[in-house]
Amino acid sequence: MAQKTKIRKDDNVEVIAGKDKGKRGTVVRVLTKGDKTRVIVGGVNIVKKAMKRRSQQDAGGIAEVEAPLDISNVAIVCKKCGATRIGYKLDGDKKVRVCRKCGETL
Repeated sequence: MAQKTKIRKDDNVEVIAGKDKGKRGTVVRVLTKGDKTRVIVGGVNIVKKAMKRRSQQDAGGIAEVEAPLDISNVAIVCKKCGATRIGYKLDGDKKVRVCRKCGETL
C-alpha cells in the first residue's frame, strides 16, 4: 500500500543527499510503487540512456534523461528559510502544508 507523500508535483525541492546534493529543481513526477516512493526532479540526476530508433525520422542514439530520486533525498524549499520539513495546520476546515521553521504556508 502506497503511503501519502508530503511532496507533490510542481513543488520546488532541494537535493539533500547523493551526487547532486545542493541542486534545486521542480518535481516533475511522483512515482509510488509499494513502499518505495521516488520523485523525478527537473534538471537533476541526469543519466545517459541508449534510445532505440523508433521510425525513419526519429534518430536513435544516446539521450540524457532525468532519473528518479528517492523521496527521502529531497527537501521542500520554503521561500523564506530554504530547505525545510513540512508540517500540517488546519486553516478553517482545510488542511494546509506549512514550513516547520517559520510557519508560512507552502
